[in-house]
Amino acid sequence: MARSLRTLLLGPGYTRFRRNLMLLSAVVLAVATCIAYAVDLFTVSGGILIIPGDATVVGLVVAAGVGYRSSGLIFAWIPFFPTYLGFHADWAFFGLSRRSLSEELAFFFDPVGLAVFASAAVFLGTLACGAGSLARRSLDLLRHSELLGDS
Repeated sequence: MARSLRTLLLGPGYTRFRRNLMLLSAVVLAVATCIAYAVDLFTVSGGILIIPGDATVVGLVVAAGVGYRSSGLIFAWIPFFPTYLGFHADWAFFGLSRRSLSEELAFFFDPVGLAVFASAAVFLGTLACGAGSLARRSLDLLRHSELLGDS
């Protein structure tokens, strides 16, 4: 993999510790989002459920933070997807309660639904990571200009 592509995807300071921390945070985000939907802290609005709004907001905030820290695109995508999985788990296991466990599992692991969530996570995660990176660069430029005394 070319060095610039590796830096874009993984960030300049990629370590195993960072990877493990991001995977742990992804699990925490999935569980927290599922619990938030289960206790009605997050609500589902609208008649057609494709992309949940509250899970998207959580994913956008996390991905923008990843971009601000210059951690790489993959680290913006990884925590975004579990927010959707948390919503999907709530919908599959608590929303479809009159179905058997095998039907709930089949719904949860439906490849079409997972592909939609993965596509949305990549697209929106990239946009949010770019926004976070732009905010970081803008603040660095502002700080640098203030240190030089330029107004």
